[in-house]
Amino acid sequence: MTGTELRDQGMALVDQATPEQWKDEADSLIVSMARSGAEFTAEDVRAWVGDPPKPNAIGARFMAALRSGIIERAGWKHASRREAHARALAVYRGVAA
Repeated sequence: MTGTELRDQGMALVDQATPEQWKDEADSLIVSMARSGAEFTAEDVRAWVGDPPKPNAIGARFMAALRSGIIERAGWKHASRREAHARALAVYRGVAA
């Protein structure tokens, strides 16, 4: 398998194991932020919805929104959460309809 295939397989597995309520709340917030016109990150979603049950569950929700054409990457910044050790964090914005 390629790296992309392994990534997608891992995201599918974590998404299946994530409670629907958490996914629905995260998806609703991503759509709302996309419609606002503001740029946002996974840290913004985490601040409102709370920590995901599995750390990579939030990435699966953002990937779903990217693939649906709801959001696009607008750039990168350093994570501000101490636990994230200033790792690279994607910045997103809504896609104009």
